[in-house]
Amino acid sequence: MAPQPRITEAQTMAKRSKRFSRRLLLILVVLLLVVPAAIAAAWMGTETMIKQTSDAEFCTHCHTMEPMAIAHTRSKHGGDNPAGLVAECTDCHLPHDNAANHLFAKATTGLRDLWAQTIYPIHKPDWIGKLDERAEYVYDSGCLHCHSALERATTDDPAASAAHSAYFANADAEGGGQGPSSCVDCHEHVGHEDLRNALEAHFDEVPEVADELVPEGEEHDEEDSAEHAAKARARPSESASS
Repeated sequence: MAPQPRITEAQTMAKRSKRFSRRLLLILVVLLLVVPAAIAAAWMGTETMIKQTSDAEFCTHCHTMEPMAIAHTRSKHGGDNPAGLVAECTDCHLPHDNAANHLFAKATTGLRDLWAQTIYPIHKPDWIGKLDERAEYVYDSGCLHCHSALERATTDDPAASAAHSAYFANADAEGGGQGPSSCVDCHEHVGHEDLRNALEAHFDEVPEVADELVPEGEEHDEEDSAEHAAKARARPSESASS
């Protein structure tokens, strides 16, 4: 029987070095190709998911959201404008200050809405009353995300200029000013034209509010906005005097 060749220490080290090189090459391939591809795929998937769950078509999977969508299509923010531009539901009803806050609010809002839809047969919201809580559901960061140049914008309407100047002055004072504290303080019906009528027509449990119905077009009534701004500026002095 022929003697087996002896493996020298140098040969052993060479094999180990070769295996290490292969492993290192595999790690580099994973880091340079697989990981970026996985991140890109996850990002595109997230973007697609966010897009697919942001419009009225998705939101109206819940029966209770149908009148909101109907009123939205009638408004300028819903496409009733010369350019046909549409603000999606999440453009207004989610914060846009940063991505993390946006995604967190999207998740928590979705869970809250799912729960509300589940218990709807035994607990029906006061739809008309909730209109007065609009500031809790509409985010100024969303408004300013689209109207990014509003503070520098010029207009021939002095009432609009006064209202917007008062709003930004109040924002600069961190809420301690005398102007409106949110966009919907003045623009009560923005994004949903004639919403109260739509709610009354859709829900049996919503009482008729004929004396409170919102005339069509009030969504964009600048004189009404100026009036609300004036009332907002007057509140601090009224509180002080009382």
